[in-house]
Amino acid sequence: MTKKNLFFEIGTEDLPAKKLDIFSKKLLKNIEDNLIKSGISFSSIKNYYTNIRLIFYINDIDEEIIIGKKFIKGPPMERCYDKNNKATNTGLGFAKKYGVKITELEKKNIEGKEYLVYEKSERKIKIKDIIAKILEDSIDNIEDQKKMRWGDSSVTFIRPIRWMTLLLGDKHVPARIMGVKCNEYTFGNKSISNKKIKIGKIEDYKKFLEKENIEIDQEKRKALIKKQINTILLDYKFDQIIDDDLVDEVASMVEYPYVFMGKFPEQYLNLPSEVLKYVIQDTQKYFLIYKNRKLVNFFIGISNVKINENIIIGNERVINPRLDDAQFFISKDLTSNIFEKQDLLKKVIFHKKLGSMYDKVQRIKKLSLNLKQQNCENDLGILLELDNVNEKVLAQIVDFSKLDLLSNMVIEIPKLQGYMGCYYARKKNILEEIALGIKDHYAPRHSEDNIPNGGNAAIVSIADKVDTVVGMFLVNEKPTGTRDPLGIRRATNGILRIILEKGYDINLTQLLNISCEIHGLHHKQQSLVDCYSYFNEKLISIFKENFTFKENIILSVVNNDHNKSIMPWSMLKKIEAINNIVDDSDYLELIANAKRVANILKKSDLHLSSDINENLLRELSEKILYNAINDIKDDLQTFLKDKNYAEYLKKLNTLNFSIKSFFDEVMINAEEKDIKLNRLSLLELINNYYNNLANIAIIGH
Repeated sequence: MTKKNLFFEIGTEDLPAKKLDIFSKKLLKNIEDNLIKSGISFSSIKNYYTNIRLIFYINDIDEEIIIGKKFIKGPPMERCYDKNNKATNTGLGFAKKYGVKITELEKKNIEGKEYLVYEKSERKIKIKDIIAKILEDSIDNIEDQKKMRWGDSSVTFIRPIRWMTLLLGDKHVPARIMGVKCNEYTFGNKSISNKKIKIGKIEDYKKFLEKENIEIDQEKRKALIKKQINTILLDYKFDQIIDDDLVDEVASMVEYPYVFMGKFPEQYLNLPSEVLKYVIQDTQKYFLIYKNRKLVNFFIGISNVKINENIIIGNERVINPRLDDAQFFISKDLTSNIFEKQDLLKKVIFHKKLGSMYDKVQRIKKLSLNLKQQNCENDLGILLELDNVNEKVLAQIVDFSKLDLLSNMVIEIPKLQGYMGCYYARKKNILEEIALGIKDHYAPRHSEDNIPNGGNAAIVSIADKVDTVVGMFLVNEKPTGTRDPLGIRRATNGILRIILEKGYDINLTQLLNISCEIHGLHHKQQSLVDCYSYFNEKLISIFKENFTFKENIILSVVNNDHNKSIMPWSMLKKIEAINNIVDDSDYLELIANAKRVANILKKSDLHLSSDINENLLRELSEKILYNAINDIKDDLQTFLKDKNYAEYLKKLNTLNFSIKSFFDEVMINAEEKDIKLNRLSLLELINNYYNNLANIAIIGH
């Protein structure tokens, strides 16, 4: 069977640069899956992209495939013919569907019942006749992408499609995909010539584009950008700091990168660094430049065309008015003291069903102070630096936390909330810890952000995020596959990260209940249960992805029925303890005993308790086992309370010999019901000690 190479290019309007690599890989995966599903073999598939084109090379693809003989089951015979053996509409319809007469169809006995059957004979199909449909299905079924429609077309795609190129071997495949005619030509760099280029051979494609100043390999574009930036930084003796995420993004904004350095007035260096970052880097996609770790009034930009003086001047002109606006807004804000305007938050809506931002601040304060006042004895304790949390500082961080929402700067650029509050607090000589707390209580803002440094800010951050998550569940606006109102996923992950990274031993279930009470929506019990489940799911995901624990070990702790409450830090410590013994030969017998005990109890339909009647212990081995448990129970309770789970398991491991002797020498299902119940209760007692830590029985080897 002959093999050929296939080339496919989609030419578009400017593609969204962020995560373009992920989009291109998703499309590649769809093409790969659909080829395999269609029985088409190939040796490899590669993808490339620029800001206006998505490119796929499929090597050594079958030129044709053989579809084997196939029987298609139709309706039962009694529905195909009536009592007079005359064909019914059902039978005739099935025959018509496959373009044959009903008399040409076969009858086939399937599982004792006769059906009308159409036999598809073996046939050869040329790839050029089906590849367009395969590619169209691959494009049409990309998930999680915002699509658009353009002109009069009914086609939807991430951006308007301007051309498509499809070659099999060295021949053009005349087809239509997504309503667009496939041609044998591509286009040059639209910023330079936009020249139409006929592609005679697949291997000529790259050469033609290189002549047009186009580099289709995204990794090479990234390398070119880094090399050119490094050259500038070295020449001017600037710090060798390059934002890799921005490199990834700007590499997807050009067909060939040309790097230049621009300048902005030095006076703007007085602006907060977050403002400079937002205006220069986030909106304009320029690289900030540092010297001795301090920002300087230069920037590096990337162009799609060769650099000249006009390009540099034009880019500088874009920045200056934005920085001037920022300076004006900040100056205006500083003439008005936002820290004396708490009542104005009553006019800022947090959520139409959950009240104003003022209401939210009051809830955060109650929840923060509640966290501060708890202790380990009432099962809502926080370890480490919570003892150093200052109630007055905590309250002031909460009071000031949302006031920058009233500022002109945050109204103009909402992304700067927290940063501007911190900046204004410093300008008003407010205590540094409070100023930092205003900024840090939003942390972590995203998956790569750090958690708050100080204990006060960490507590406010937890309280703020819990208030949001619980509130949204209570008003039935929980996240779905396509919706995440108020960033619930991000907030949930932030809560769990702070708890785990700080080592705060918080009873999260109790904290969620308290938040529900503060919201005043006590009747929403099912919503609260859904909220518990959501936190558990996120916790499992974090333990799996961030800590790389095996799923069965995670579930043995998180889904353990003995864990009445969600206590993330304690759960982490338990998982670590179980993870340390699971492959340790010294603990194989403990795991095996846990499984055996659990299996025996699972089969019992008797109502059991862990109360043992010593007078009913008849055999020596059951008395020895009972005494062995009594000998270590105080130690077990101490280790459990101190969260010394490694020692807990070590002590539990000393029961193995006694448990084995019990199984070897004692008949559990004794004829006397009370003795049988007592022996099962002894196993229930042991099972409870296992389950105090984890459902060890589900851990497999």
